[in-house]
Amino acid sequence: MKVAIVGSNGFVGKSLCRNFQKLNYEVFEVTRENYNEYKLIDYDFLINTLMPSKRFWALNYPVEDVIETIVKTSELFYKWKYKKFIHISTLSAKNDTNTPYGSHKRASEVLVQSKKNTLIVRLGALYGKGLDKGALFDLINHNKIYVDIHSEYNYIDIDVATEWIVNNMNEVGTKEIGAYDTISLLDISKITWNNPIYTGRREVVYSEDIEKGMPSSREVLKYVRRLL
Repeated sequence: MKVAIVGSNGFVGKSLCRNFQKLNYEVFEVTRENYNEYKLIDYDFLINTLMPSKRFWALNYPVEDVIETIVKTSELFYKWKYKKFIHISTLSAKNDTNTPYGSHKRASEVLVQSKKNTLIVRLGALYGKGLDKGALFDLINHNKIYVDIHSEYNYIDIDVATEWIVNNMNEVGTKEIGAYDTISLLDISKITWNNPIYTGRREVVYSEDIEKGMPSSREVLKYVRRLL
């Protein structure tokens, strides 16, 4: 079976590629360089991981974010050939729709929902191999943090999240993946032994509709300790 991972060199895309290596699929890693070439192939599964994860960029450049989030999803959805479309989204499409970041993510989901045989996967807060931005990254690397230190997240290892996607591609509808509980940046900072500079609003990334069998967010502490 042919699987296209669009955005294969991103954080989520690379993790999907790692998990697909364990299985018997013909995987096409779609990047900017081969986009036009791979656009011509008919796939069994087309997985869209393209959407940017830059909240503050979306706030400051909302028009550009519409292009990157909605317009590019539309091009994949209507112009590529596939049997099933899998759209990687975020819990912000549910819980943060009063911001450009969340509302644009939600609009892209509505687009995908116009066909029946589709799967939307809303991811919670992520950590793991290749993490290079976000509040957790900034906390670990003693950078300024642009949210309140009391913000809470349902952190889940990126490889655990994408393993669920790989094993559940025949699902349809909207599924939410993340830890079943939350942990605050303040609690994580207690093991980093630093006094972070932070500014911004308090965020809570969580859902009561997380799929069963997900781990605790406190698993992120093991990841942080390995990096210290």
